[in-house]
Amino acid sequence: MNTTKAIELAMAETLRKYAQMGEDVTIRAWQSLEADGSWKENPDRKFPLIDVRCSPPGHDDNQSTLQVQCAILMGTNTDDDKSHAFIAGMYEAVQGVCDTLFAQFRTGVFTGDGKEEIAYFLARVVAETSADAFQFGGLTFGDGLAPADDNGINMIGITMIVHYGRSDF
Repeated sequence: MNTTKAIELAMAETLRKYAQMGEDVTIRAWQSLEADGSWKENPDRKFPLIDVRCSPPGHDDNQSTLQVQCAILMGTNTDDDKSHAFIAGMYEAVQGVCDTLFAQFRTGVFTGDGKEEIAYFLARVVAETSADAFQFGGLTFGDGLAPADDNGINMIGITMIVHYGRSDF
């Protein structure tokens, strides 16, 4: 069972469902490229693009709780987005969903009115793993990627850290 892959898929699906950024944005879950349907093998990197990739799990200070750093990278072609307006809008939409997930986590209640995003995200992770393999522990923000442009690509990124436990640890 690959919890990292499940978190990538869940984050990509949550962004597709809740971030208001337009249908033409390709969303790639790094370990499951074909999952979104917007990814095409040729060309592999069609812009505008959101690339979700998670680190292998590490443990918290208690050496029991695991954490996965989920990097959400956004990119546009510099020729198509010279003013950076589109990537700024993508960033705002993605940051909005991440802020909502964090705020909903902080309430401690993950179902009901006003909790649709966190409920959807958690249900998608469990659907790809199991309730034994993923016992949600929380969300924090990690180091992001400052805006940059290189080789004709504008980039910016957010990192959400997903904390969880497993029943066998």
